[in-house]
Amino acid sequence: MYPQVIKHEEYKGQPFNRTQIVWLKIDCPYDGSLSTLCKSFFKAIDDLLGTRYLEKYGYLNRVTSTMLLHMTSLASMYGIGILVIDEIQHLLYSKNEQEEMLNFFVTLSNTVGIPTVLIGTSKAQKLFKGNFRQARRAASDGAIIWDRMDENSEEWEFFLETLWELQCLKTHSELTEETKKAFYNECQGITAVAVNLFILAQERVLFDEDNPAEIITPQVLKKTAREDMQTIQPMMTAIRTNNFADMMKYEDIMINLDEVMLNHKRNTEMTGRIQEAFKERQNTIEYKRQDMIRNLSVEVEALGIFDSLKENDIKKLSQKIVEENPLDTKFHQLKSDVIQQAIALNQQKKDQKAKAKAKNAEILPMLKLRKQALDKKQHPYELLKANGYIKNPLEEFY
Repeated sequence: MYPQVIKHEEYKGQPFNRTQIVWLKIDCPYDGSLSTLCKSFFKAIDDLLGTRYLEKYGYLNRVTSTMLLHMTSLASMYGIGILVIDEIQHLLYSKNEQEEMLNFFVTLSNTVGIPTVLIGTSKAQKLFKGNFRQARRAASDGAIIWDRMDENSEEWEFFLETLWELQCLKTHSELTEETKKAFYNECQGITAVAVNLFILAQERVLFDEDNPAEIITPQVLKKTAREDMQTIQPMMTAIRTNNFADMMKYEDIMINLDEVMLNHKRNTEMTGRIQEAFKERQNTIEYKRQDMIRNLSVEVEALGIFDSLKENDIKKLSQKIVEENPLDTKFHQLKSDVIQQAIALNQQKKDQKAKAKAKNAEILPMLKLRKQALDKKQHPYELLKANGYIKNPLEEFY
């Protein structure tokens, strides 16, 4: 809900140059290495700000305890509001003892001094079952087990009705009781599956020539689940039948949306309709671009080396660079490009000012005479009078 990076320029009317990282999310490494986890912290900051902390603090002979101290300094320097560590179930495959891992998270929370949220699949519970003391300290702020929603709960009703309003089809499909039952039967109240089913059902309707009105029906939902979400059907069957033995085989659920959407593409005149249907995605991309342009402008202007450029000049350069590059281009690369072009433009404007000044000197001969008089250590008045630019006041009076 907040921008990830905030560039402060002023505080209570006083200049205040500070970069704040509101939240930082890192993924636990696949091999569960605590050292690599610390390095992921440095890399996440580097990717956001274009710094080189991974190179500075994360080299090979660094020990974990030393890197923790540097993490503390950076957390304080950038005012990090919360640290989120995802995929912590990977620590189960670590070569370290589980107690050592839990001690690490307790030390991390105490040393870095910011709220730390650990996220993982159901497998992550095994990390905290061995040692009650460590589990209590590691989860001192409580734990949330995110289970699927019940079909008859107000939570599911509210979620489904809200989701249904986000349709981007030509005809708004009504949410009937039959549709609700079919939707729940295919997703079983699992948020990720429900959202994916909703997206893929619309994708299928958009490409269905037999459904020109673009209406989501129970039949469409069933066909989408059966064909586009085929890989998770064994899992959904296990959940639907409450078969705990089969449910234990699966720790999470994932669908490759891009692959499914590519399979649906046909050589029809659908491009315009798809762009209109997914306009919200474009709005999100545009928001990210504007945020990037704003951050680039602030940082480049803060360098204070472009005396011939105005704020709007730097903003236009930033906008040009951001629009010419892909959205996933690293911030430090964009910043480097803006600085290079700003240097060139700054020099160009300087040259233009110099030419204009020289031209003005040629156009105004009185300035030239004034300079000649000063060079000869004479008063400009006498030279101007001698060249007829000043009339004799007595002659003028008579």
